[in-house]
Order: sequence, then C-alpha cells, then structure tokens
Amino acid sequence: MENKIPILEREGLNEEGIITAKEMFESRGISKLATDINTAVIFFDNNPSEEILKDSKEFFSFVAASSVLKQYIYKEKIVLAYSPLGGPAAGGLVEELIAFGVKRFIACGSSGLISDFPTDHFLLVTKAIRDEGLSYHYLEPSVFVDLDYNLNQEIESKLKGKNLKYIEGITWTTDAFYKETAKRMMIRKNQGAVAVEMECASIAAVCKFRNIPFSQILYFSDIVKQEGWSSFLDSRASIKEMINKVVLDIACDLKKI
Repeated sequence: MENKIPILEREGLNEEGIITAKEMFESRGISKLATDINTAVIFFDNNPSEEILKDSKEFFSFVAASSVLKQYIYKEKIVLAYSPLGGPAAGGLVEELIAFGVKRFIACGSSGLISDFPTDHFLLVTKAIRDEGLSYHYLEPSVFVDLDYNLNQEIESKLKGKNLKYIEGITWTTDAFYKETAKRMMIRKNQGAVAVEMECASIAAVCKFRNIPFSQILYFSDIVKQEGWSSFLDSRASIKEMINKVVLDIACDLKKI
C-alpha cells in the first residue's frame, strides 16, 4: 500500500462521517430551531458581555473536550454562538448548528496583524490560507478557501453605512500559536495575508462542504512582525465590545433566507 501523507489524502472527502450531528440530535429527540431563526453569529469568547446576554436566552450547550459553552438565541432573531478557540472545535460547533437548522454564519474574532495596516481598522475576510488541519477533511487540498462573496457584499454595505473603517483581505489560519515563525510569516505575507488567527479556514471549509454562506470580520488584538510581538493591545477589549455589537446588529438586519 502506498504511503500517503494523511492530510493530503482525497479518499472519503465526499462521504458523510460515520457520526453526524444530525443523527446524534435525532437519536436524542433534540428539536431544530424555528425556521425563521437561521443565521448565526459566532464569537470566540468565554466571557460573554452581560449587555448582550440580557437580550439572549440559552438554547443548548456545546461540549468541546474540556469546555462546555452555552449557546443563545439573540432577540428571538438569530443564534448567538460562543466557540472555543481553534479550528476543530469551531468546525464541530458549526456542524452542530447546521444540524439545528442554521443556514448562514458570520464569525467575529480577534487576530494578529502581520501586515502594514492601521490597528483600528477591521478586516472583512475574502479568503483564508489553509495552514491548519480540519479543512483538509472537507475540501480538496489547496492554499486558500474562499469566503462567501454575496454575504461579504451585504456585510460590506452595512459596514459602510455605519462608517466603520475596514479593509478586505486574506487571513492566515494556523493551528500552531507558538510556531508562527518569521520565515513562515514572510511566506504568508507574500501570499497576501493581512492577519493570523486559528479558526477561519476551518469554518469556511465546513460551510463550503455544506453549501452554507460564511463570512468573518476580524479585529486586531496584537501585532506580529518578524522582529517580535507587540503583546496584546490596550484597545482590544473596547474594540471587541464595539464590533461584537455591530456584528449582531448587522446579522439581525440581513435579508431573510
């Protein structure tokens, strides 16, 4: 038998897994969401804002290895999801939310700025570099995975309407937080990356496999350059609070699907 690099194998890509979220929920008699609640916003935060939670109600808990995170319905309009960090956990959460009936996702999270852009701008991601593992279980090997163009266009019009400073661009998704080396960073910058984070390519691959639109907005929590790391920026908490609320408002105002 030929020895293949597992992550590059193509066999089984178009098959369903032996275990599926849909079958697991059905076996437990878990009900789907109301049909008009079909958009989810994903945050990567284990300390939800009390201001946001006062307009939310819990509808299930996502179990990911050593963590259990509550998931919510926000203003009876959309799903407010909280994901653990990392592509595998985020991808698993997305699979479960799709099984609940979610048909569109917007994620909002922090990232490291690796290019020369102002830290007070936001990044509307157009594509993600697949320097992680989960996406290769869903899609053929490639450098990039695209995010949904039409959903991005709709979000972009709303960002402009709110006079927010943003750029469109590429993110580098990695599993190796402590191996963002100077040489790897230069390669990713040459491929067009503006930011580095740990979930986008994984979520995008799951959504592309399931034919579900997905967009992501990133804010910059730190600066990662060849010469060193900035540590976390003092502004990150206030920026996170502001953009999270903006993304929730955008999601509630999207066209119905």
